[in-house]
Amino acid sequence: MYKLAGLDAAFLYSETERSPQHIASIQVVEAPDGQSPAELVARFKATVAERLHLVPYFTNRLQFTPFNLDHPVWVRDPDFDLDNHVIEYPVAAPGGRAEFESAIASLHATRLDRSRPLWQIWVLTGLEGGRIAFYNRVHHACLDGVSGQAAVQAVLDAAREGSPVAAPGAEFTSRPCAESVGNLLLGAIQNLTRYQVRQATRLLEHVDTGVRLLQRSIDPGKGLGAAAELAPPTRFNRSVLNARSYATGELPLAEVKAIGKVTGTTLNDVFLATCSGALRRYLGRLGELPASSLIAGCPVSLRRPEDKSPNNQVTMMQVSFATDEADPVKRLLKIARSSAQGKGLVADLASSYDADVALPGLPGLASGAARFAEGSGLVDAQLAVPFNMVVSNVPGPRDPMYSLGGRVLTHYPVSIPAHGQAVNVTVQSYHDQMFFGVTGCARALPDAQRFRDDMLAAYAELVEGILGLAASSAAVGSALPISLARRERAPLGSRAEATQVPGAAGAGLADRRGGAAVARNAEAA
Repeated sequence: MYKLAGLDAAFLYSETERSPQHIASIQVVEAPDGQSPAELVARFKATVAERLHLVPYFTNRLQFTPFNLDHPVWVRDPDFDLDNHVIEYPVAAPGGRAEFESAIASLHATRLDRSRPLWQIWVLTGLEGGRIAFYNRVHHACLDGVSGQAAVQAVLDAAREGSPVAAPGAEFTSRPCAESVGNLLLGAIQNLTRYQVRQATRLLEHVDTGVRLLQRSIDPGKGLGAAAELAPPTRFNRSVLNARSYATGELPLAEVKAIGKVTGTTLNDVFLATCSGALRRYLGRLGELPASSLIAGCPVSLRRPEDKSPNNQVTMMQVSFATDEADPVKRLLKIARSSAQGKGLVADLASSYDADVALPGLPGLASGAARFAEGSGLVDAQLAVPFNMVVSNVPGPRDPMYSLGGRVLTHYPVSIPAHGQAVNVTVQSYHDQMFFGVTGCARALPDAQRFRDDMLAAYAELVEGILGLAASSAAVGSALPISLARRERAPLGSRAEATQVPGAAGAGLADRRGGAAVARNAEAA
């Protein structure tokens, strides 16, 4: 019996009509010449058909436990029809970036059918240059961002001429199409009992975690960081409606790494600083920027590097956006310090973390609580929240990918606006680029493209302030046009003062920046 873990099932319980819980990625592909859209869709459908056995959720559907006693299980769908899952979607002319993003926003607003396997790949046709795109969406109950990378690559190729595919084993078709009521009840009792026993045997671990947490809270060199603060409410911290807004962008991976090398910060810190600068611009333009700093909620993967199993193995850490800091360089360093605190806190709590919570009747209680929260309006009370916006960074394929003989040009993510966090920004690396997607509730963020432009402008500030270079135009993987018009920039503040921010993240910044400048001058000479 293949039972969902507690964290996987939680995405089912929190789903409502206004808050679908699926994630997606988008691959724009160079289409071969001389083939019609219908021919390309048929070829891709045949490719997926021969690889169904490579991804468990492709042919699995949900079966719920009687009386909602425990989490549901996955069983094989006896009525599986690939036509319900690979579907053509003609994009409105002229098929540029605006039409492409509008199509994604429309598709992402609809829920997946729970009576079928919880995934779809929409083949977007009619894009500029004869290109096509795969909008590959799957319910978050099936996987997290890291395991999702393996699922995406399963339907793509490592070489232009294609990849060999092993035949499915006998177990692929021998899996049960349904579990009996008796088996479901027995499985529920066993799972509930295992959880209680597991908690009892880990009592000493919980005590040890509590001691570490107390030590961290009183240690001035560590602290709880942003987890000890409440985020000031903004227009993004309200209930969501059905409609979605969506925008895409790209950043050059090598340049982002160079910023991190000069400042002693991580790639994730630099991306958080890019989002932070965009928040300052966007909310400041509306006169709605809070005086205290906004806080990011950042998913942290707990899986081992070799683990590609299709499930969720994540927790959340809180990081200050440092939006109360006007100087972009000092803001980056403050974010890096807060991020280091958050990682330390997650490490201290990891031994007590259990994603497979199992309590009698939890499915019904959790689903009812989600519906009550949506209908009651409590989310719109504008109380302080744990974080303002989810920002996720998922490492993607390092090597080029292909499909139908054409090169995959993009790897944009699409994520979940949820009640209380109506905007999500996720970035995925692919080859030499970082592809990011801004997914929002259309009421909270009606102009996702404006926020995307604010991100690009904030990134340009970092490039200029740290590398001393004019910001490069982020290479667009396809010919889809994007406006990179620069908006008014806030004063950068004192560079000398910025390099004197205390903490490990800022140590030696002046020396590294000077060395980088000398190296660039030597190359220019």
